[in-house]
Amino acid sequence: MFSVFTISILKAIFKAIFIGFSTGFLASIPLGPSGLESVSRSLTKGFRAGFKVSLGAVSADIVYIIIINLGLLTIFSRNPKSRSLFWIISGIVLLISTKISLSSKKSALELNKYAVKPASNGFLTGFFITFLNPTTPSLWIALSGTVFNVWRHEGKMFFMISIFSMIIGSISWFCALNFLVSRGLKKLNPNFADKTTKFLDYFLLALGIIFILLGLYKFIF
Repeated sequence: MFSVFTISILKAIFKAIFIGFSTGFLASIPLGPSGLESVSRSLTKGFRAGFKVSLGAVSADIVYIIIINLGLLTIFSRNPKSRSLFWIISGIVLLISTKISLSSKKSALELNKYAVKPASNGFLTGFFITFLNPTTPSLWIALSGTVFNVWRHEGKMFFMISIFSMIIGSISWFCALNFLVSRGLKKLNPNFADKTTKFLDYFLLALGIIFILLGLYKFIF
């Protein structure tokens, strides 16, 4: 028979796992630049290529979680000039990575033949696009003041369990997303798949330009 204390501990652990997993899963659903890039690669090169981008994005999120818990992000959040430079750098990274992606794509059918030879490192692309995305630290600062804060007061064990579950939840969403996209590719007309990936690439180009303009505006004004 479990004691009342043991049952309460198990309930708290289950709650930390459930809330952490749900938060990570739901927070990943809105597709940012790295999510769109992973979808584009899954469409043209298959599940593994797209999932590598997603893993890079999740790794960048983990770095932010560490930075936030070390308290180093307070300096960044208090300095408007740093934030504006972040927007500019993020836009430049988006433009460069998307330009490389566009120049390497001829058609979905051609790329599928050479899927084992991606034009750039998917993991690093996902990492830098997410790490330099100005909205990423904002998300984790918001979560640190709400979800993280609750479990921090519950104790280190529950805090670590909730963060680990959050990461697993995020990975699970991207795994499902890239799997469904890559499976859907087999049922799509190659021309439609090619047009879809080109649309995503041009959208990312536009997003990069917007990031740079916003950064310049914030830096000047």
